[in-house]
Amino acid sequence: MEGSDKRERLKDFYLKTRNCEKCGLAKSRTKFVFGSGSAEAKIMFVGEAPGKNEDLQGLPFVGQAGKLLDELLYSIGFDRNEVFIANVLKCRPPGNRDPRIEEITTCKDYLMEQIKIIDPRIIVTLGRFSMNKFLPGEYISQIHGQARFINLADKKRIIIPMYHPAAALRNGRIMKEIKEDFQKIEKFLFGEPEIEEVKEEEDKEKQLSLV
Repeated sequence: MEGSDKRERLKDFYLKTRNCEKCGLAKSRTKFVFGSGSAEAKIMFVGEAPGKNEDLQGLPFVGQAGKLLDELLYSIGFDRNEVFIANVLKCRPPGNRDPRIEEITTCKDYLMEQIKIIDPRIIVTLGRFSMNKFLPGEYISQIHGQARFINLADKKRIIIPMYHPAAALRNGRIMKEIKEDFQKIEKFLFGEPEIEEVKEEEDKEKQLSLV
């Protein structure tokens, strides 16, 4: 698909979904946070849910966690206009509570359609709820920064789970680890991943049942 076609499809999809009322979050949200960035992105970042600032502005990662994400992107030679940033949920849960299973299920088709349109080579998950959508049953403390192959949207893609930037702001150890994990992205984007670092998932049906 050509870049102009992707942009048009993504725009049309936004116009189609921006007034979503499929779950109760529509009643408490200020703005539907579709996502932002390049429709031709090779790297897609998927967070968990919009926070207060995101809900007000209608854009993902615009608070302090967003500033850190910008710094991390800059450290590997990217800015947010060259990647695509989205969330598992498109609306803010009240009080910034954790996403609920039924909300994730209701919202899943939106994220999947974004992935199909953008067609990224790498999906970086930010936080445990995002990770568990693609790699259910895993623990982020054990597999952060470790790339995995999964079959997703009719193509084999690389998933790299990472801590959420908000967690890094609260914990110096996590800050060090997320900075180190980000440095691995270029290797998987531009080079051939080493077999021991990118593992084929055996239970694909289990993964896709939650996507």
